[in-house]
Amino acid sequence: MNAYSSLPGTAMHDGVGSFLDLKDKVVLVTGAASGLGAACARLFGEMGCHVICADVSQQLEAYVDDLRVAGLRVTECRLDVCQPEQWARARHLVAETFGQLHVLVNNAGIIVRTGIADTSLEAWRRVLDVNVTGAFLGIQTMAPLMPDSAGAAIVNVSSTAGLIAHKDVSYTTSKWALRGLTKSASLDLVARGIRVNSVHPATISTALTDAAPPGHVEANRHAIPMGREASAREIAQIVVFLASSQSSFMTGAEIAADGGLTSSGVPWMRAAYQRTVAI
Repeated sequence: MNAYSSLPGTAMHDGVGSFLDLKDKVVLVTGAASGLGAACARLFGEMGCHVICADVSQQLEAYVDDLRVAGLRVTECRLDVCQPEQWARARHLVAETFGQLHVLVNNAGIIVRTGIADTSLEAWRRVLDVNVTGAFLGIQTMAPLMPDSAGAAIVNVSSTAGLIAHKDVSYTTSKWALRGLTKSASLDLVARGIRVNSVHPATISTALTDAAPPGHVEANRHAIPMGREASAREIAQIVVFLASSQSSFMTGAEIAADGGLTSSGVPWMRAAYQRTVAI
């Protein structure tokens, strides 16, 4: 059972989608082939949305097929978020197929786990290109397709790395920049009634986490007061909330979905260290 199961309606897309004012909305999710993006695409589909699944990955076609088998309304869109011409093609696809876009989820992102001394200029530029420029191009390209004063929303997926320091210098910088982009875009688009917010997850249980160095996940569990990583579905539910009418008075906001990490501070870490020593 998920967080929305007890809400009104006999079926997910007939009941909850209507409650959240998302039924029949057109949603574009970047990085939709795996991880959090895949969870967002599925959940928006369950809400009764038309979902454009955008990704550069070869996994995209198979995942879109899975969603269609599940009875969800999805469209495949090959998209490298760093390339303006590919965003232009995505915009043409949306305009020709649906006429307008109601929700943009800028989820595509990469990480390079190195500090200042070990980060090449090429790696630095690549991370900022995907994580920041990709979101900027998405907003710049897709906002003109969003209807004025009709509940349109943009959700940028940042990280706790955009709230506190991580050693991964390029990733941390990109997520702080995405936080700033969110706030600037929220002011730019507020007159049109388009809301722009960011979500800042701590560790999510995805393939990206599985590929982390030894001890990474275990250390995070000690640092996070709730003692675990989030499921992709849990964070997707927050993204859906920020896209829905239930968050209608929120723009320029940053939501920390982190199991208490950014609230914990020294007392929690002291206690976590003492527990580790005791073991």
